[in-house]
Amino acid sequence: MRTINYAWEHESYEMKREQIFRNQRLRNKRVQEKRIIFMICTVFCVLAVILGAFSLKGKAEGDDQQTFKYYTCVRLNYGDTLWTMADRFMDQEHYTRASYINEVKSINHIHDENELQAGMTLIVPYYSGEWLSD
Repeated sequence: MRTINYAWEHESYEMKREQIFRNQRLRNKRVQEKRIIFMICTVFCVLAVILGAFSLKGKAEGDDQQTFKYYTCVRLNYGDTLWTMADRFMDQEHYTRASYINEVKSINHIHDENELQAGMTLIVPYYSGEWLSD
């Protein structure tokens, strides 16, 4: 007759059960670690896309050449008017013709355009993309 050792079978069952639970905990831990790594990578990718978009926007805005405002002295020739000075020196981006003429009048203290005569010197503003140092 065969004797069955139930204590050994019970112990074996408990050991197998504990091993199964341990393996499940390890699998769950690995899955959780993979999820955390995936989330971190996703956050970095999103940040990279956002920073890339801002850098492209900055480059697009920086494509316009920076201009600097300067003043120069101009000697009037016979027939020169404030309109001809505006046509020569005005920058369409910064002025309308009327605002440019008003600024020239203000700088040179001109109250009446009929005061202009050949040989007079006027100070006129202009814009340039070049940096001119003293």
